[in-house]
Amino acid sequence: MKPFTFLYIGASGLPDPGDAGRVYLVNAMCLITAFSILVIGGMLSYYFHWRLSLLIPFTVEFIVNASVLYFNARRRYKTAAAILYFLQCVMIVYLSAIIGPVLRLDIVLVLLFAVIYLIFKDKRWRRAGAIAAFLDFIVIEALYYKNPFQAPIHLERGAAYVLQLLVVVVITALIVLVSAPYVRSNDTNEDLKRANHLIKIFVAQITHELRTPLDTIHHVTQLLRSETKKDPALKKIEPLVDIGWTVSSTARNIVNNVLDMAQIEAGKMTATVYEAFRLRPFLEHIIDVHRVIAQNVKMWLELTIDREMPAVIFGDPLNINQILTNLLANAFKYGYSEHPVLVEVCKQLDTWEIRVSNNSEGIPREQLDSIFDPFVTTGNGHIQGSGLGLYIVRTKVSMMGGSVRVESQRLGRTTFSVLLPLREGKFKDIPDGAGVDLEAADFEKVNVLVAEDDKLISYLIARFLEEMGCAYTLVSNGRELLEVAEKKCREECPDIIILDCHMPELNGLETIRLLKQHPTLKNVPIIVTTGDIYSPTLDNMLSAGANTYLKKPIDHNALRKTIQLYLRKLPQN
Repeated sequence: MKPFTFLYIGASGLPDPGDAGRVYLVNAMCLITAFSILVIGGMLSYYFHWRLSLLIPFTVEFIVNASVLYFNARRRYKTAAAILYFLQCVMIVYLSAIIGPVLRLDIVLVLLFAVIYLIFKDKRWRRAGAIAAFLDFIVIEALYYKNPFQAPIHLERGAAYVLQLLVVVVITALIVLVSAPYVRSNDTNEDLKRANHLIKIFVAQITHELRTPLDTIHHVTQLLRSETKKDPALKKIEPLVDIGWTVSSTARNIVNNVLDMAQIEAGKMTATVYEAFRLRPFLEHIIDVHRVIAQNVKMWLELTIDREMPAVIFGDPLNINQILTNLLANAFKYGYSEHPVLVEVCKQLDTWEIRVSNNSEGIPREQLDSIFDPFVTTGNGHIQGSGLGLYIVRTKVSMMGGSVRVESQRLGRTTFSVLLPLREGKFKDIPDGAGVDLEAADFEKVNVLVAEDDKLISYLIARFLEEMGCAYTLVSNGRELLEVAEKKCREECPDIIILDCHMPELNGLETIRLLKQHPTLKNVPIIVTTGDIYSPTLDNMLSAGANTYLKKPIDHNALRKTIQLYLRKLPQN
């Protein structure tokens, strides 16, 4: 059982320790105030011969002050705190007017300013408290200068000394009470910092460890989906494969959001990279990927693109992809089944807008201002989330100079709108080969050299390259890659090099530098694969001469398109 249980009146059952601490503090200040009224008020009334101008106010103050415990017990915490605080503001001015500088109550104002942030949680109440304390200060100083209300004072020196001593004791008790939370917080601050640091390391390590098997699962489900589409005998298991692919995609998105959150907190987010891309194929690819997810939750996706939108725009495709992915994941998670999820893209003067909307229970009005904060969800006990997706959306949109907002109706339509700067591009701005039809490429003439130290990932990449019809060679590190590439160049150089960032013996950065020094290999396109797109290593590899990168787990369509984009013009038979 807690000591001084009566100080916890109304605090039991509060889930937030901060709220419970405020209730405890209000109760404790209420009791100290009651003690000062009885002792100091009683002595003043006695010395002034029980004058009604003192006796009645002290009696009323004692009764009203006692109501603080009553309101806390009824869980009306704001009322209790307001009564405690503003009652003292009124009594300080009244006593200063009646008995003048006998008690020097202006020093109590320091405490009034100090307790504002401890007993009030709401900003409006804090502002009101600060204004009241400041007005008290002005009135008291004016009364000390000229006071028409002050009664004649006839106090012996000893009595005045005792009263001043009691005031100092009460103020000291209040100071100790108010400062105790700060002292305890300072004592535990270093431990909290260390614990927070260890938690961040733990989360980052776990998510990195989780991402490797998730990447492998995603590779496998992509291959299985491809096999089921080609082989009619496998149609029976196609729904199960789609479910596996959906679950792995969702899990990967959660892990990526956690890692993005860690990068944001560490201040290591990379700068926005603008490049020209065709808007419609880009969006249609994202929608096609998510149509499988929509089907599994009994929804369907509809994409509408304004005719006024340019065919080619400049933007950061990676960030836009993740923004749209998180908004769609949110729409699927909270939307009603058997209803559509709408994606609308439209032009607005010098900006363009992406709107994602669904039919749902709606977001409570009180949560609209905090929905983009980290770890905030609208879960109702049956549907929960990590609370990171919308925070990542807001951060990435802000990085690109845009804004995001939400509109929600109760049991109706909820719409998230992303507004981004519009910079129109031309087809000539797109790198050569980006507009080639995927089906028209002859991958049987493509010779790919792959350096990947993870045997399982290497095997899965090989399976996909084989499915495409590419000729390929696998090595496990940069040194082997250089040796194999030099041997191949005696007959026919590789057309594409796929290179992992982190490898034993010779890492990706050093390998690229040596490749660029080779007279024959320096022009071979290099595709970097990495699980951490924010590391400085990736920027260094691109600066050293890598043409582009693919984020692990490698999306097979993205790999196909990237190989096609950087193919050398091969002689036709």
